Amino acid sequence: MAESVFKNLGFNFDTNKFGDAQYLSPQAVNFLNVAPLSISTWQQNDIANNDVALTNYYKNPLAEICDIMSSNVALIQTFSTTIPFDFTTANTALATTASNTTIAISAFKSHTDNISGLTVMTSNTDIIPGLDSATSVGNYMLRILNKTDNISNTTPLLGSMTSLFISDEVRANANTIRADYLTLTSSVAPNGNCYISTTNINAIRQRMESANNFLNHRRVSDWIFFSNSYAIMINSTKMDKFNNLGNTQNYLIQNLIGTDRLKANLANTS
Repeated sequence: MAESVFKNLGFNFDTNKFGDAQYLSPQAVNFLNVAPLSISTWQQNDIANNDVALTNYYKNPLAEICDIMSSNVALIQTFSTTIPFDFTTANTALATTASNTTIAISAFKSHTDNISGLTVMTSNTDIIPGLDSATSVGNYMLRILNKTDNISNTTPLLGSMTSLFISDEVRANANTIRADYLTLTSSVAPNGNCYISTTNINAIRQRMESANNFLNHRRVSDWIFFSNSYAIMINSTKMDKFNNLGNTQNYLIQNLIGTDRLKANLANTS
């Protein structure tokens, strides 16, 4: 049975005092009956119980693997700053790469939280996609690109959310980083020193850099696609005002405010 939402309003007034003001007009009652809001029982119950946290409905499919990768990168960073190698330069380079990769993982996880719907964007909404904005702009772009480029697939919608579709690649990178950490720990001698070749250290660092670059590339690519889509959407709305001009608008353009370029374009609309 659906629970009451009204009870949450804390209403405590005698409605009789409203007099006739409390009654809706027949037209208003008819509108409510003809076009009711679509609210299912489970939605009504969640609203009534104020149980509408985004985590009830959305999850980040890459959150767990990002946490695992971050943990192993942190282990490598700690290892490189506490276990002496035979060469100090390798320690420093590996620690720096690990630090940069930790930042990349954090930024990537934040991005995938956004496009998973777990967080609601409140700033930079024209350059950083969230689930709602990417869907809204993507739907608009689908209509534009279907007309301009004959595109009839979901690329305009999903182009800002490619990071959600690379879990296999992220997991592979995480497994590689874990294996590299185990390689480092197995190279520790009884005296506490780590005896591993510069070649192997560089290879570990390069693999971590590759993971870093991959995460940054996908995140930034999503951002670029979204910001470009947003800009095209804005430009499209600017163009739309020249369609179906009214008599007054057309008079102003043709006689006062329109450039020769605009008048020529309007005369040759195709």
